Amino acid sequence: MKKISIIVSTFIFLIALSSIIFVVVNNSAKPIKSPENIELKELANGNKLLVDFSKKPTVFVFFTSWCPYCNDDAPKIVSLYEKYKNRVNIYGINLLYQDDLSDVKQYVANYNIKYPVLLDETGDLHKQFGEQAFPALFFINSDGKVMDQIIGSTDFDAIESSFKIFIKNYD
Repeated sequence: MKKISIIVSTFIFLIALSSIIFVVVNNSAKPIKSPENIELKELANGNKLLVDFSKKPTVFVFFTSWCPYCNDDAPKIVSLYEKYKNRVNIYGINLLYQDDLSDVKQYVANYNIKYPVLLDETGDLHKQFGEQAFPALFFINSDGKVMDQIIGSTDFDAIESSFKIFIKNYD
């Protein structure tokens, strides 16, 4: 009887360990390709905008209007935009393939977002950045290389610290 208990316990342990390994492997960050020639429609006017990384450091903020964490971080990003807009380009990237256009417009109005909001209508750009969770901030240098990232909501000071380090290392 004791031998059967040991076998069953070992079997359960192996199943649990396999499950943990499966979850970790499948939920780990996917590799990010450096962006090149990113051109998306602007929410404000529907025109295509080609992102230019060469002028200033660039931050992409991937979001959806229905994401509670995106709603938590929106005022933080708006505040940082106001503070650093002369030194950093910030682009909101809405995952329109997972959102509704009227909700996105309302989100932008509610948070008084002044930085350009671009629409990832197909999810191709989101896939290029590894289909991370959102909100997701990517700090991109003049060569289009991702230098830092913040995945998920975090406190204002942590986000601002990333901005400051990114700007300092860009100059």
